[in-house]
Amino acid sequence: MTQQTGNETLPRKPAMDVRHVITGLLLAVAVLSTGPAWSGETNLYDLPNTFTDDRGKELHLSEWRGKPMIVTMEYSECRFMCSTTFSQLKEIQAVADKKKINIDFLIISLDPHNDTPEAWQQYRKNRNIERDNWHLLTGSNATTREIASLLGINYWTMDEHILHDFKVVRLNTRGEIEKSITEYGVEPEFLLQ
Repeated sequence: MTQQTGNETLPRKPAMDVRHVITGLLLAVAVLSTGPAWSGETNLYDLPNTFTDDRGKELHLSEWRGKPMIVTMEYSECRFMCSTTFSQLKEIQAVADKKKINIDFLIISLDPHNDTPEAWQQYRKNRNIERDNWHLLTGSNATTREIASLLGINYWTMDEHILHDFKVVRLNTRGEIEKSITEYGVEPEFLLQ
């Protein structure tokens, strides 16, 4: 298509599809809304945030000070990315058992409104999590945003679903991120070395 101006004929730029603009803006907002990635100066074990676990007990992350930890975020009703994340966690647990590495696993909710202790208990039952080194926690909305920001996990809602990044991190004994994986299929040994 061309556009005529005076004696010149200029090529016309194709009109930008509004849907592409809106999609791009939504993705930018989702990425920016979780804040900066890990700052390196803060550690999770020093945060004052209160969580409720799947047994209804209130606790703080400082209870794991001095212990390494595998951490991720998901939610009990997820049918998409969380299944992949959970499979990766089980693989990491199997390798830790084989190598006799004692490490805790922490799943922090992305859905604080619905991830009650009862919902997490059902999650535990549905996935056959019987071990005491697996912890399922829910915080407030503000805590969820803060933890996601510190871990560098982006999440957003679409229709009735919460969509989120695949990310599993290893915290050192001070609560600082040592390693992380953002792609499924990375060998579990990577987080345990």
